[in-house]
Amino acid sequence: MSSRPRAVLVTGASSGIGRATTNLLARRGFQVFAGVRCDRKGAEVAAEGGRQVIPLRLEVTCPEQTCQAVSEIAARCPEGLFALVNNAGVGSTGAVELSDLEELRELLEINTVGPLRMIQACLPLLRLARGRVVNISSLNGAVALPMVGAYSASKFALEALSDSLRVELRPWGVSVSVIRPGQVRTPIFDKARQMLAERTREIPANLLPGYQSQYRRAGDFNERGARSSTRPENVARVIARALEARRPRPRYSVGLDAFGLGLAQRMVPQRLLDHFVARASGAAARSASRHALAADRLCAVDSPLA
Repeated sequence: MSSRPRAVLVTGASSGIGRATTNLLARRGFQVFAGVRCDRKGAEVAAEGGRQVIPLRLEVTCPEQTCQAVSEIAARCPEGLFALVNNAGVGSTGAVELSDLEELRELLEINTVGPLRMIQACLPLLRLARGRVVNISSLNGAVALPMVGAYSASKFALEALSDSLRVELRPWGVSVSVIRPGQVRTPIFDKARQMLAERTREIPANLLPGYQSQYRRAGDFNERGARSSTRPENVARVIARALEARRPRPRYSVGLDAFGLGLAQRMVPQRLLDHFVARASGAAARSASRHALAADRLCAVDSPLA
């Protein structure tokens, strides 16, 4: 039996969940290949993790960097790769109607296509080690909430790929697990705060009566997330559990909000759940939409498509 430590590739290791996971796995004796987007972050991650951490320049949307990173792992780990942790991802917030389609394509490229690219590239090494894949999803990968529809679409798609792969890869003993964190206290909320402020200013005047309160509530939920009691280290411990379990579970939830919303989705009728979500998100009052509907009718009359 090889005395080499089990090798794990963690994408998006520069900060947040990825960095916490890299540090924890290194302390537990794994050889961690940390995917980072710049050399400065790579040096920081290596300094924290010690000799167990090897930083790799890796942008999951770049086929060339993906190929180069996997080739380096193959050269260092002839016995194969024990695990791939697909953590790299980005967030997005705003009404689905007002989504920029190019931004949506970029979101899907990073959050859905990127993980699949990494899985395809790593599978020869994963088969060698009868390894496992851990995909970082979100509570929004199970429940689509207002103002995060585009982000939810990318995570729903990732979970669909995970469900198919979990069965398809059984002949080689490669397991696939999904981690669903709720709101985790990471810098993503700082970016979301700025994004919400910009997009609130861009709401068309005729849609303000319907959307203004929803954007305001989205800002409130964002600030709640910035103060969340769930930290990246909490998620890292669950990822480690999925890697160390003899039989990893298909799905793991992290945080009371993820557990609670998942339970509500299973137990509460959809129409009633929509009612509660609408009230919480500022989308409940129909009377608030009368002026918006009147303005929409005017716009429709003036439209060349009318």
